[in-house]
Amino acid sequence: MIANLLYGILLLLIASGAITYIVFVVRFYWGWKKLKQEKNYRKLRVSVVVVAHNEANNIPRLMTSLLSQDYPKNLYEIVFGDDHSVDETETIMQKYIEQGHNVRYIKSLGRDGVVSPKKLALNKAIVAADGDIILTTDADCIVPKTWISSMISCFTDDVSMVAGYSRTLIPAWNKASILQKYEHLDFALTYMVLGGGYTLGKSWACIGQNLAYRKSAWEDVGGFSKIWHLISGDDVNLMQLMRRKGHKIIFNFAADSFTYTHPVKSWKQFINQRSRWASNMKYQLYFNPEFFFILFSMACLYWGGIVLMFINFKLGLIIFLYRILIEHIMISYSRKQFGITARMLGFYPVWLIIQTFMLVFTMILGQFGFFVWHGKRPPKGDRNAYNNFR
Repeated sequence: MIANLLYGILLLLIASGAITYIVFVVRFYWGWKKLKQEKNYRKLRVSVVVVAHNEANNIPRLMTSLLSQDYPKNLYEIVFGDDHSVDETETIMQKYIEQGHNVRYIKSLGRDGVVSPKKLALNKAIVAADGDIILTTDADCIVPKTWISSMISCFTDDVSMVAGYSRTLIPAWNKASILQKYEHLDFALTYMVLGGGYTLGKSWACIGQNLAYRKSAWEDVGGFSKIWHLISGDDVNLMQLMRRKGHKIIFNFAADSFTYTHPVKSWKQFINQRSRWASNMKYQLYFNPEFFFILFSMACLYWGGIVLMFINFKLGLIIFLYRILIEHIMISYSRKQFGITARMLGFYPVWLIIQTFMLVFTMILGQFGFFVWHGKRPPKGDRNAYNNFR
């Protein structure tokens, strides 16, 4: 009796995931077909905000790309927030200032006294910024010369935030390691889902490597005050605060806005990164229940099918093949938008195997805070976190 009940619950969870998957894939398809982005042709004052902690080796390449923008030089500044670096970061940034570039350097101290040193440095940089638009990226990123122009073109009068795409920099796919290929394809497949959501007017997630928002909107939600207690989430949780306040958020699908980031150097670093991202998932239950339900349903489909194979192999295999079919339908109409070639898709079977286990593994690590962010671990016993969001 109990065994039959558990089996029935398992089938119900798998069915919910299968139905959710196909419903949203179909909705995404029509969203992509109808996608048409309005453009703003007015030039706005922009503050490019970068926060770094011991990134001296990456700063010159980023600064070269930022100083080579096709946007009017008198309309954008670079505000560099130094998160208490102990390398050559300050020396490097002072050289750019001495050369006469419109760069401001702000040193942030007191890492031990706050949960999120990055948020502290980012907050100081934004407060000091003169621009109407805050445009963020990371110190280990490279941006195209059209980056500012493309992101600002999305700020029509009713838009408060523009999310962008960031991909890993892989010069030669055939020479890339399994880790590099996995990370690159995983980024793209994740954004195919997130991008599909944006075509429906749903802002589920974003990344600070390529994000822009009005400073007035940031001030309207109280800056980072409601998420100050969280070690990360200065991007996705800020987005949800703005969404809940009624601010319009869109995605920039134009390839000339896509940024590059350096690939991770080890599986340990990758797991730490994804665990940190997954740590924000529990807050999505409060911020955005619909997105949480979609993630939960997908997990039921992924893992339910595998568990089912040990009970009814044929039915479990059908569920697994169903997932592959649905994913390929979605990939077929959205992959070119994110620069995924047929050759890259040849790595899909390897990605599928790794991702099925990696997803659950990093979700567990993230919920229990087993990760490090900018040299800090998340605080324990954050039981009252939800009260801070109100």
